[in-house]
Amino acid sequence: FAHIPLKKVKVIGIDEIAIGRTGGRRPAYWTIVRDLESGAVLCVDKGKDGDSLHGFLKRLRRSKAKIELVAMDMGKSFVAWVKENLPDTQIVFDHFHVIKMMNEKLDAVRRKTMARLDDDERRILKNKRFLLLQNQEDLNENAVKELEELKTHFKELADIYMMKEALRSIYRTAMSVVEAETALRDWCKKALLLQSVSLHKMVKSIVAHWEGILGYWKYDGLTSAGMEGFNNKVRTLIRQAYGYRDEEYMKLKIFD
Repeated sequence: FAHIPLKKVKVIGIDEIAIGRTGGRRPAYWTIVRDLESGAVLCVDKGKDGDSLHGFLKRLRRSKAKIELVAMDMGKSFVAWVKENLPDTQIVFDHFHVIKMMNEKLDAVRRKTMARLDDDERRILKNKRFLLLQNQEDLNENAVKELEELKTHFKELADIYMMKEALRSIYRTAMSVVEAETALRDWCKKALLLQSVSLHKMVKSIVAHWEGILGYWKYDGLTSAGMEGFNNKVRTLIRQAYGYRDEEYMKLKIFD
């Protein structure tokens, strides 16, 4: 793995993974870059920002590789790195991360709502986090009744849950970039009409990442799901070994 060829690489995925803690007990991260067409690991290095890709960038430039697509989450540091160093490369944001961001907004509203309630009202929302985050089609009959009760008592939660499911529906039903763009614009307009700061922030995030989100449809459903699955394998590798003292050896295991 001393010399990994990069010249023919066109589509890559970038993601960070937590691999434990540093000597100062702070979370430690490594960044992994993979060729999403072949599955090969191209880079493993410490950190979770653009600095961790310094060596990889040097190798890219030496190889004269022309990266066409990068699939990633919406982390600001990697987005900034790609725009600065690979300006002709199209960024594609995984739909999983868009829905994850929406779920985080929903959960934040749930927590804020809980904090404002008295003890009796709080019981209605207690232990309902999973109910709100679960996909609507996966709810059983009892869960549907519980959800309807929550929506009756808490308007903002009802609104943001409705918009979460509407956003998921776009990914299920839009068959082209044009359909997706039309549906997303309509979604943003509806969200801005609702009295929810969290929804308005979500609209702002979608607009800020507009081209990358539409890239999912433009490039045939390209996702970084493979990166997530690979990271799970790395976590299992580390867990089974009870951690690695030799970091270079751990890198080799990840490449392998």
